[in-house]
Formats: sequence, C-alpha cells, structure tokens
Amino acid sequence: MAGRHTDQNANTLMRDPAWNRGRRACTAAMHSRDVQRLGLEDGQSVRVVTEAGRTEVELEVDDASRPGTVIIPHGFGLVYEGQEQGVNVNRLTKNTHRNPLAGTPLHRYVPCRVEAA
Repeated sequence: MAGRHTDQNANTLMRDPAWNRGRRACTAAMHSRDVQRLGLEDGQSVRVVTEAGRTEVELEVDDASRPGTVIIPHGFGLVYEGQEQGVNVNRLTKNTHRNPLAGTPLHRYVPCRVEAA
C-alpha cells in the first residue's frame, strides 16, 4: 500500500530532506508477525517486488500495520543534490492496474513480495 501518512507528508517537489533528519521517514512498515514469518528484522534492508518493479527500502516493524500489508509512504524518491531520498513507491504500481471509472492507479492495493535485500 502506497501512502503511509506521517506528520511531514508533502509533495516530492516540496520535500526538503532536512525535514526528516533523525527520523525513519521512508520505510516499509510491516506487522511483527509477518516480519517474523519471513525471517526478517527491524531496520534491515528489504526488497519489495511487484509486477511493475522492485525497490530496496528499510524495514520497520509496526504493529499498527495490518497483518499481510506492507505500507510505504508516498512523497519520496526525489533526487536532491545527486542523492535519492527514499524510494518512489509509484514505481511499484503498474499503470494498467487502475480504477475503471476514474483511471487513477490503484496504489493502495498492489500485490507484492518482500524479501531480504
């Protein structure tokens, strides 16, 4: 699911990496039962793979996440002074996986696989 909300959500065009200094701002949040089942650990780098693409991101154990769900915030992936800040979760959503009426990508329901990077 793309769109984990934080108190610092902003459009990537406006994101200043300094806003997130000292935070775990762009992580893949998963419930502890899923993390344990997959043999993963909080803070490790994981690969999230979908039909559209793959990315590597830090794993965060968060029991506020529903079991079976991976949540990555939107608004990241900006290249700032030559360095990418977080991951662009939109790259994991296939452009043909969209609402039939509005045509907007269904970025809240993207099947994925999570594995150690």
